[in-house]
Amino acid sequence: MESQLTMESQLTMVGTREFAVGLGSNLGNRAEWLFQACQWLESVLGEPVAASSVWESEPWGYASPNPYLNQVMIFRSDKDAMELLAILMKVEKHMGRVRPLDGGMADRCIDLDLLWVDQEILPSVSEPPSEGQLRVPHPRLHLRRFVLEPLAEIRPEWTHPVMGLTVMELLQQCQDQGPVRRVDFEIDTMAEIL
Repeated sequence: MESQLTMESQLTMVGTREFAVGLGSNLGNRAEWLFQACQWLESVLGEPVAASSVWESEPWGYASPNPYLNQVMIFRSDKDAMELLAILMKVEKHMGRVRPLDGGMADRCIDLDLLWVDQEILPSVSEPPSEGQLRVPHPRLHLRRFVLEPLAEIRPEWTHPVMGLTVMELLQQCQDQGPVRRVDFEIDTMAEIL
């Protein structure tokens, strides 16, 4: 009987959780950067459970003439949030991302954000976050239309564990009016288009 277990049930049995990664690029061949990041993430984390379309948006939080391509991917893993963040940072570093010394926002070849890990809240609601501490869900997730639009495509029903609102409700209430538009190619066919 045990040999009849599906891969899905085996994953569930070992305590895997869903988590979301936001991908963005606004330098050079943005589509190629996203494509490479997807390949790296799949090589480390396995095939994604879901992947949104690619969306284009203006830079958020700073001025730049270079628009972003954005995407959200959902994976399953038994790793904790800190391990997942370390993986994302290693992929960014391997791909050549250089962070500004002042910690501010700047154009980047690739940006990988850990958006949420199931219903986990870090730090716990009872403790205030310290400087530089990992915060899950991402503290600005609900403020960014370029994250909410692709997330609504693939997980509209996911509920923010702190705010108690679904992705669709967050999108309806989002005050970010920056232009966000879906790009017409699929991420897995980008290599053929370039």
